[in-house]
Amino acid sequence: MTQNTEKTKAKKVEAELEVRPPMPPPPEPEPGDEGDAIRISDSVIAAVVRRYTLEVNGVIRFATGSIVGGIADMIGRKSRDSSVVVDHEGDTVSISVTLVIEFGVKIPEVASLVQDVIRTKVEELTGQHVQRVNVTVQDLEEKQAEPEAAPPAPSAEEGD
Repeated sequence: MTQNTEKTKAKKVEAELEVRPPMPPPPEPEPGDEGDAIRISDSVIAAVVRRYTLEVNGVIRFATGSIVGGIADMIGRKSRDSSVVVDHEGDTVSISVTLVIEFGVKIPEVASLVQDVIRTKVEELTGQHVQRVNVTVQDLEEKQAEPEAAPPAPSAEEGD
């Protein structure tokens, strides 16, 4: 290779390096922080809320905000309605849920239990401090009867 060819290649590499935008500087670490960060998205917090809220006795389901949301629920697609809203406020999180509760239960007791479960589970699993949990009861429904288990089939020995 000639010296001119090497110089041309070196200039091309230099030009490529100059074209690339510089990396932004890393954020300044907080006092006592080594610069690492853990961020938990609102969708993760909402998943925790959905999972444990539905385990509370007296909660039938999350309310859907619209007909479209109801249709999406029926066909198994997740709708992005407002049945779970997560708001970050500084170092804390506020959560609002809209529910359908079982007809005949004491609504304030079920709603209070939902608040306790959400607060406990979100703080336990995410480390986020829950400042507020708002529960809106949109509707009441009869609980669907659980299908009864079929009686066991007679064994071949019983017939002998």
